[in-house]
Amino acid sequence: MEESLARVIEYPGSAAQTASPRPEEETSDSRRAVEGREGDFLDRLARGGAGEERLYLELKRISKQVEALRAGNRWEEVVDLLHPAEEKAPELAEAGLAGYLRSEAAFALGHLARFDEAIALYQRCLEDEPDDFRLNAGLAYTAYDSLYAAKGRRIALHPAERKLRIELAHRHFAAAQALRPRGVANYYRQGMLYKQIENKREKAMPLFETAVRNWESLSDEEKGNREKDRKNYVKSLYQLASCQLDANRPSRALESLRKCLEEDEGVGTYSAVHKYFALGKVHYHAGSLKKALEALETAAVRGDPAEDDYVFELQARVHLAAGDPAKAWEAVSRVPLKRRRPYVRWTEGDILLELGDADGARRVLREAAGKDRRGRHKALMRLARLEFRLDRYEECLDCSVQADEFFRGCYKAPCQDGLFWKAAALFRLGRIPEAAEAAEELDKVRPNYPHLQRLRQFIASAS
Repeated sequence: MEESLARVIEYPGSAAQTASPRPEEETSDSRRAVEGREGDFLDRLARGGAGEERLYLELKRISKQVEALRAGNRWEEVVDLLHPAEEKAPELAEAGLAGYLRSEAAFALGHLARFDEAIALYQRCLEDEPDDFRLNAGLAYTAYDSLYAAKGRRIALHPAERKLRIELAHRHFAAAQALRPRGVANYYRQGMLYKQIENKREKAMPLFETAVRNWESLSDEEKGNREKDRKNYVKSLYQLASCQLDANRPSRALESLRKCLEEDEGVGTYSAVHKYFALGKVHYHAGSLKKALEALETAAVRGDPAEDDYVFELQARVHLAAGDPAKAWEAVSRVPLKRRRPYVRWTEGDILLELGDADGARRVLREAAGKDRRGRHKALMRLARLEFRLDRYEECLDCSVQADEFFRGCYKAPCQDGLFWKAAALFRLGRIPEAAEAAEELDKVRPNYPHLQRLRQFIASAS
């Protein structure tokens, strides 16, 4: 702060020495010209010792007010105090100290979800101080937070706006990381940008790994001085485990999650429900069904079936994988019927089929397909497989075609599962040329689709 004020006193034009006459060569006219440009300003500064001190005191007073308001999350009052700087503190703004006021106002505006205003203020600050870590990190976080708000439908962003906002966040996360390469928070947040906003988990994983590595490389003293980053470290471990599981690395995921559980003991960054659910999911994917059920039981004891339906849905799936549909039904039935989201209904349908209630399974899956605007194809594909198992190939074909049409309309691409089961149903119906055509289309899109080449062999042998 004092350094900024000192820079203001040194008028930029005074540093220019090129082609300046020596004092003895100056004419009275040239002196008057200089005085006209800057003399009044510099003379005023020279006379303003008391005024300079008053600026320091005013800035100190405002910063203390801001600190107290931030502690109470009183963001509207911060904005009222500081924004716009030229009106709320004209003398400080004239002295070149508006950057602090604008950055604090931008931070508060972000918390009020006034993202466009916050971003504009951060960008204005960065014009003067492009290499300021705090400003780059603040702008990146504000852009990132606005994308989360759009994802949660709290604000609207058109596709072009969303694209620009993503690019803005990435650019300034990268700038903040370059300025402080041993940080944690900005690697974690950019990882979340890739994972949760862009669904690019393969790009998120190295960022979570860097966040983890940076924290673990700190000395005990450094960790003590950066306690806020401990939570970002724990969150990075949790998200890293999720990415590793998606990348089919369950043993690494288990190692990351165990670290997360250990580090979060007594801290509570994540609830026990979330942590033991994640542990159960890792064990399930690793094929350790008993350990998965133990972890999920711990999560279920602490969970609320109406709010934490994902715990009971996974518990049901593990019981189903263990060959116990009765216990699977007991688990899924704990979720109130009105609170069962589509993916819970899918598992419910699978369980009913295993229990021998095909009509019940069909009813549940049709209900799920009717209510799911983005994932309707998933329920339809479960119906297709159900009908195929019951030798109802026309019905299987109809569901597969519906799933493919829905997916093409919604995602502008063919539904791979739909094409596979369409080909399989046509094959069983003896419509071999049509089956070959569907299989060939799938081969063009994804030649390594599981079991496709074997199905194509069956079709070819029947030709």
